[in-house]
Amino acid sequence: MIERLSDGRTKASVGERLRLTREALGLQQNEFAERARIATNSYNQYERGKNMPNLPAAHALCDHHNLTLDWIYRGDASGLKYQLADAIKALRSVRR
Repeated sequence: MIERLSDGRTKASVGERLRLTREALGLQQNEFAERARIATNSYNQYERGKNMPNLPAAHALCDHHNLTLDWIYRGDASGLKYQLADAIKALRSVRR
């Protein structure tokens, strides 16, 4: 059974957005996690869709990588810097 958030987003979709963001920034998992001061094993669980980042972890990701909570939890890229949003869009189009 897939656990869903109240707005219909899954742990897997949050993990996918984090992975796309990390790749768009050209970082390895450990670099992305360490810059936000998150344990690499915890971050790995987020990307794999096993766990959802709690609010302090999500805030750390936002603060250190210029993300928004709307992007992480809802997939709304409108608050991201244009260059990052464009890089994420390009990665998505390659995977389709």
